[in-house]
Amino acid sequence: MVSRRTLIGGGSGLILGGLAIPLLLGPARDNGQDTGGIGPVCTPTGEGLRVQAVARQEWVPALQTAALEAGIPAQFLAAQIEAESGWNPQAVSPAGAKGLTQFMPGTWEHYGRGADPFDPLAAIEAQGRYLHDLQGAVAEVKGEDPRRLVFAAYNAGPGNVLKYAGIPPFRETRSYVAKIFDLAQRIYSADCAGSGPPELRPGAGTWIHPLPQGRLTSGFGPRPCPTGASCNRWTTFHFGLDFSTGRGRTTGRGATVIAPTPLRITLVQELAPGYGSRIMARCLWEPGYIFDFHHFAVGSMKVRPGQDVEAGTPLGIEGNTGNSTAAHLHFQVIKPESNEQHMIHADTIDPTPILIEKGIV
Repeated sequence: MVSRRTLIGGGSGLILGGLAIPLLLGPARDNGQDTGGIGPVCTPTGEGLRVQAVARQEWVPALQTAALEAGIPAQFLAAQIEAESGWNPQAVSPAGAKGLTQFMPGTWEHYGRGADPFDPLAAIEAQGRYLHDLQGAVAEVKGEDPRRLVFAAYNAGPGNVLKYAGIPPFRETRSYVAKIFDLAQRIYSADCAGSGPPELRPGAGTWIHPLPQGRLTSGFGPRPCPTGASCNRWTTFHFGLDFSTGRGRTTGRGATVIAPTPLRITLVQELAPGYGSRIMARCLWEPGYIFDFHHFAVGSMKVRPGQDVEAGTPLGIEGNTGNSTAAHLHFQVIKPESNEQHMIHADTIDPTPILIEKGIV
């Protein structure tokens, strides 16, 4: 367990209780083992906070006011409360954190302004004040979404964010931040919109799942180093998402992979070193993402470079070529300005918020 300490007000008491937060990490090798998905499909209902998702409607005004104080959208505050206490205003952690927002006594003394920590409205107000101060405490760190830094500081302390010049490499902290952002988009955002920069937000148009009936089997992000293999940036970080239908466990040939949007095919490779059989393509809708599809069954690919295809066009059959253990699709999204025929890892972005916004995962 990471020791989470506050540097604000000179205190050194633990900020929050020791909550166990599951980490959604991919396995060391790509595989077709079903992890049960990552949550319900988000359905847009409007803009801003999905107020009907808040546990008690009388708490909504306090959330909106606290969000203004914090300078962070209300859906993130709601997601944090769910992660901290599950909306239970009487929650007490084994470490002694209390209330809806799980402040430790020393931190509550500074931000609670004499109120009862079990008062849910007071807890939300203190949450807004504390998040505001954390923004100032980590403002000098650049190159990362400031909201991610704030929630990392809430979990691990601003000192650790400053020390590592970003989100600290603590399993608990990374999981905590990922959970808040996933909940904020999937559950508490009325428009299901992700939090990425505007130039990387998906434009208009309906996307379809690249592997119909496929389920997520491995997420984007850090993963353990594979047994018996060298540890490097490729083996310890999963640069895409894996989907599998569960078919082809003995034959290595599963279901048909299709174009999720209109595409221009830019690369078709049989058994490319380290990638397996792969297709790269540019989405013909704004902002013009580059897609990279890996691990097709040998000889199954149905498109050619330079070809334009409509959404739903068969691309090939999910396979287990490359460093994989079962038939599946590995799907990556790459920045529009990157190379259409060669994956640049630094330009790869997490597809998850995009696919949530499009109602696919």
